[in-house]
Amino acid sequence: MSCCSKWICDGCDHANGVRQRRENLQATCPFCRHRVPSTDKELEVNQMKRIAANDPVAMTQLGFTRENEGDYDSAFGLWTKAAELGDAIAHWSLSIAYAKGEGVEADQAKKIYHLEEAAIAGHPQSRHNLGYYEMRSERYDRGVKHWIIAVNLGYDEAMQMLKECYKAGVVHGQEVVSKEDTNKTEVAEPAADMCCASCGIAQVDDIKLKKCDACDLVHYCSDECKQGHRSQHEQLCKERVAELREELLFRQPESTHLGDCPICFLPLPINGEKPMLSTCCSKWICDGCDYANILRQLRENLQATCPFCRHRVPTTHKELEANAMKRIAANDPVAMAQLGFTRENEGDYVRAFEYWTNAAQLGNADAHYNLSIAYAKGEGVEADQTKEIYHLEEAAIAGHPQSRNNLGCCEWENERYDWAVKHWIIAANLGYDEAIQALKECYKAGVVSKEEFAAALRAHQAAVDATK
Repeated sequence: MSCCSKWICDGCDHANGVRQRRENLQATCPFCRHRVPSTDKELEVNQMKRIAANDPVAMTQLGFTRENEGDYDSAFGLWTKAAELGDAIAHWSLSIAYAKGEGVEADQAKKIYHLEEAAIAGHPQSRHNLGYYEMRSERYDRGVKHWIIAVNLGYDEAMQMLKECYKAGVVHGQEVVSKEDTNKTEVAEPAADMCCASCGIAQVDDIKLKKCDACDLVHYCSDECKQGHRSQHEQLCKERVAELREELLFRQPESTHLGDCPICFLPLPINGEKPMLSTCCSKWICDGCDYANILRQLRENLQATCPFCRHRVPTTHKELEANAMKRIAANDPVAMAQLGFTRENEGDYVRAFEYWTNAAQLGNADAHYNLSIAYAKGEGVEADQTKEIYHLEEAAIAGHPQSRNNLGCCEWENERYDWAVKHWIIAANLGYDEAIQALKECYKAGVVSKEEFAAALRAHQAAVDATK
């Protein structure tokens, strides 16, 4: 769509068109609801607006327009800018330009560079073409690797090429083997080196080894070998599991558990006013988008609908709960967690605990956080500090800043100050105000260095600014 540069599948586009014809509505974009342009001039105005906002998709599409007009220089310039912003299709188009010498002098090295950049970004046709290039260069193992990746992305032509390779003996089973006149492939070597940790048997065609489920350090040929080796491996396994858990726990999440607003794609705020939750689709909507939707409905005298899915806003508590039950029937963890809050407010802690348990099993961070409180207070379940900490950790790993902050407080009370500081730095990087206050006190006490505190302040401010 030229208005918002979003790729929309045929099904959603068709459904939007059917809805508009049925309700006699103006043709609008199925994503952003902007009016569909009726002339090429309006189309280009939309594209120029997106380009002014540094939108790489719009730059790439306008590059195609210029190419069709025969203006290869302008097309090359637009694709270059889009590629600098990471657009895979722009990289692909630049590879063709460098191959044909259209708008730029032909350059084989730059052609391959842009093919590789597009392939890294997930462009299957570029990956497929790299496979051809490697085959022509007689690097058969690399060619096959490219085609396998393209096949995993669902690219049909790559599947056909692998079929031909299989007939020619270049592909054998799940391993890549070289032709007789090339060096031995390195792909099969790791498999040959793998041996059962108990009996020492090597992996061959009819014997497949399985990794230890917990630590991934050793392999076994059978359950009997795994059981027999347990006493020797148990201590090492526990140590490795603890290391993996620590690595996972202190990995900085890309965003908070709330993520981005599905309409404006800005990070949802975690301090002050909470975003609005639509019970019809279980989407968190930022205040700005919610307010803009209300203004539009008032101005056009429209029925109150959800700003995301356009479902009618419930007017009674009964309708609200009916929406929640529909979402729960579809295994929606957000709806389960929210209904858990409702049951908690009604004093039904047992039912609240059940809803939160189900939501937590589906990965909901809020549910894990509330389970930690339930285990701490003994509401709806017997108090259990170990399970309290476990659910705090699970919520923190999923990006829940309050859980991360609480873990910092727990570690501080246990006098593991380095772990406490790590938790607060991660929470501060997510924009959590209380964590930055805790780090401020740590800085005054000399537990945190000036450089660490300054870096946390900058990251905290950047996270807060991103939500505005």
